[in-house]
Amino acid sequence: MGNDRSGEAAVAFDRTLLNDYSMQNQDLAVEILNLFLVQLPVMLEALAAAATQTDWNFATHTLKGSAAAVGALRLQQLAAELEAMPFPGDANVRLLRLQAVRAAAGELRREAREAYPGPA
Repeated sequence: MGNDRSGEAAVAFDRTLLNDYSMQNQDLAVEILNLFLVQLPVMLEALAAAATQTDWNFATHTLKGSAAAVGALRLQQLAAELEAMPFPGDANVRLLRLQAVRAAAGELRREAREAYPGPA
């Protein structure tokens, strides 16, 4: 898609992108966003718990694709960066990146609640 923002900080939540993906159907947009927000803690836990390269690849790729589908561009960007990291790599770097992902998830949740009152 045309949302590659390499080299610049992506926005936390692109409502226009979600609306485009949901064909301008607000009910569908809210449903998609709610499903993502409900699954987000599970995806974050999978990242934190990854014990093998396979676990890491699956967790980062899942987050990247799911974030892209809802317009969570900062999460998508961070997940892509994590996906490119070797596993296990530097544990301190990985921890800092995971903290950035959690912060971006919180920011997304806040912005989503403002855009669509009522999401999970």
